[in-house]
Amino acid sequence: MNSLSQQQIIKIIDRVMKDITSQMNDDLRNTEDSISFSENVCSICTTFEGGYHATLALSVDTSLLVRLAQQVMQEENVPSEYLEDFAKEYFNVICGQIAANLFQAANISSRFQIPTFSTERYKVDENSVSQEVLNYTSNHNEGAQLIH
Repeated sequence: MNSLSQQQIIKIIDRVMKDITSQMNDDLRNTEDSISFSENVCSICTTFEGGYHATLALSVDTSLLVRLAQQVMQEENVPSEYLEDFAKEYFNVICGQIAANLFQAANISSRFQIPTFSTERYKVDENSVSQEVLNYTSNHNEGAQLIH
């Protein structure tokens, strides 16, 4: 099995995150600044297993998820009970594309667990030196943070 550097994996994750979100008619920009989330944030988290072991978590302003769901549903009103399902499905697509890209780039076969959803921001482990944090801002200045 070929291996990828941490930097190459981060590039794949970053590209997939932007591409999937862009397909839903919203663009994310990387930002080096700390994210200023609204008070309404949720998180989706999963663990990759197999040839690639990692935890991946996405914290995002709920308003960004609502707007993405509106685009997908082509409806103005998104029921709150739908938002959790949408968030998990959005994250499933991102994780599936990451797994496919890892396999394509280095023949790394992996799978991921069913994502969990939380109505709180994911807590970054301050003691972990191996965690990478990608910060994004949407077209509407909403925050998103992907923790690897």
